Amino acid sequence: MISWIIAFFGEVFIISEEWKFYKKKKERRAYEKENKLSKKRMFSPLTQAFAVVPIIIVAVSFLFYSFVKPVQQERDTKDTLLSITYLLNQDKVQNGVYPENIIELSRKNPIHGDLTIDGWEQGIIYQKIENGAAYTLVSKGKDGVLNTDDDISMTSSLE
Repeated sequence: MISWIIAFFGEVFIISEEWKFYKKKKERRAYEKENKLSKKRMFSPLTQAFAVVPIIIVAVSFLFYSFVKPVQQERDTKDTLLSITYLLNQDKVQNGVYPENIIELSRKNPIHGDLTIDGWEQGIIYQKIENGAAYTLVSKGKDGVLNTDDDISMTSSLE
């Protein structure tokens, strides 16, 4: 009910603005005709709104993909690495050893989604270390190049 009332008053506002515009335009055209001036280009408020909205959408999209998306991708990568860590530890408790690869782990736990890729759609590197007693998980980060500052890694502790 409230949304209907808001929509009604919004429509009334738009109609009143359009009415004011057309009155102003009519007066302007009479003035131009009387003074033999060329017609000035005039845009209605609704036309102006439709011209501004796409610009705002483009600006917001740019800001989202420039600032918010990279932070979200990093957070998603860290969450994926934490999920893999949890599942690797669970697998070790059940089987006594860490699995050979995370594809195996991903197949056993489909509810967690694809555990082989990070937030940047790059493959996650899983290596068993210390003769299988521990492991390292590495995401290549935003640039997709290994051994750079943006890499995200997790290493298990030796037990």
